[in-house]
Amino acid sequence: MKKFFLAMAGILLFGSSAFAAAYGDAGCGLGSMLFKDQPGAVQIFAATTNGTAFNQAFGITSGTSNCDAKSIILAEQERFATHNFSGLAKEMAAGQGEQLATFADLLGCPSVKQTRFNSIAQQNYKAIFASETTTPVEMLTAVKTVVSSDSELATACSQVQ
Repeated sequence: MKKFFLAMAGILLFGSSAFAAAYGDAGCGLGSMLFKDQPGAVQIFAATTNGTAFNQAFGITSGTSNCDAKSIILAEQERFATHNFSGLAKEMAAGQGEQLATFADLLGCPSVKQTRFNSIAQQNYKAIFASETTTPVEMLTAVKTVVSSDSELATACSQVQ
């Protein structure tokens, strides 16, 4: 029984970190407002604040305390772009791939527009990866710009703004 409560406490304290945005790994909530996006161990204090004050669940539900859907979606897009950067570069160059399909999905592009998305990404590869030092966030911004400028994808992909 103790293990169950410890597991539940861990989930409540740290489980929402998967939805973290520019406010740090602890996620949104009072902790994010106090500790901002400071890296490292300070995020433990932010997560503890979020968990002990029970404000994170309220913030997610109400859209307060830095917890809004747009921030969560942007954080997921940035996280995916960062963790899959080299794979996305290869698949965009090839114009197809599993990571590219997932990326399109995160940008709100319906599966019926996948071929168009792949094609546009491949055609604009040099603009998306403008230099060898292009960062994942710069790549994400460039993809959103390319998608937004395509008449077919601009209306179809709902998470590019």
